[in-house]
Amino acid sequence: MKIKKNLSKLFILLSCILFIVIVPMFFEGYSLMVINLSLIYAIITLGISVMLGMGGQLSFAGLAFMGFGAYFVANFCSGRLGFTIPTLLALVLAPLFCGIVAFLLGLILLKLKGTYFTFATIALVQVCFSFFTNYRPLFGGPDGISEIPSLSVGSFTFSSYNQWFYLSVGILAAVAIVVERIRRTSFGRSLASVRDNDMAALTLGVNVYMSKVKAFALSGVLGALAGAMYAMQGNFVASDLFAYNNATQFIIMAMVGGVNNTFGCIVGSVLITILPEIFRSLERFLQLFYGLAVIVLMVFMPMGMAGVGSQFAKKIKKILGINKLKRSANSTHSEGVSK
Repeated sequence: MKIKKNLSKLFILLSCILFIVIVPMFFEGYSLMVINLSLIYAIITLGISVMLGMGGQLSFAGLAFMGFGAYFVANFCSGRLGFTIPTLLALVLAPLFCGIVAFLLGLILLKLKGTYFTFATIALVQVCFSFFTNYRPLFGGPDGISEIPSLSVGSFTFSSYNQWFYLSVGILAAVAIVVERIRRTSFGRSLASVRDNDMAALTLGVNVYMSKVKAFALSGVLGALAGAMYAMQGNFVASDLFAYNNATQFIIMAMVGGVNNTFGCIVGSVLITILPEIFRSLERFLQLFYGLAVIVLMVFMPMGMAGVGSQFAKKIKKILGINKLKRSANSTHSEGVSK
């Protein structure tokens, strides 16, 4: 088990280093912007991983909180309200504000269970999209809000896609570490027990309802963080991004990579964001592709790419004889103890 964990960590570390080194060398302009978006989308995908992977609750609400985060930055940093706040402060306040909103909404929505909760989050996305599209004073209507300043830290401004790439990698890495740590905390284990059997979790003393609410609030924080970064990088936000069909796209990102695997969610986000750009001529078949992808995943890859990677690692270990070596070492140790 220890060897397997070390190999997994080494693979992830090497993959991340290669990604950080290679991308700025070979990509620039629009291509680099798309990669940056995939990293930002990975943050909201990790929020889905918290809700669905850890807690077993299918929620589409992350997109609504992404919209709130984006419009929070757009209103408070562009001068539309007659004043502005520093962009760094907005990047901190947007997730905090949306986390509180998500917590309060979670207290209401999570009274519902299963499919009813999922449909309630779909309704939330639709209602928010309607407000974003039609209420011009705050959301700019279909035209959106432009002239949003980029993130500034002191006198330094992240003004290029290259700078945003490194910033996005840094923030995503921090979020991934936090999410991975949460999986190993008592809260993460409580969520896992709720996912597996909420009645059994209840008998073990787990507060099922509040565990779900806290997970919903955390997913709201991550969605808002992604929205704030999206608005600052593009200097523009419009309502079309927050339509329901995009919410399904984020769910697919998590499923492709492995909904309960942090690194898998990031890989799924990058793939699903970049592939449509590669096959742009087939854009009209995109929804068909997403539908087929879900069917294939459910039938052949229920654990996503992370599950396939795990199976591949087991085969490599079998080929290398690692399991035999471990059994041989254990038997030798037991013989020594008995003597």
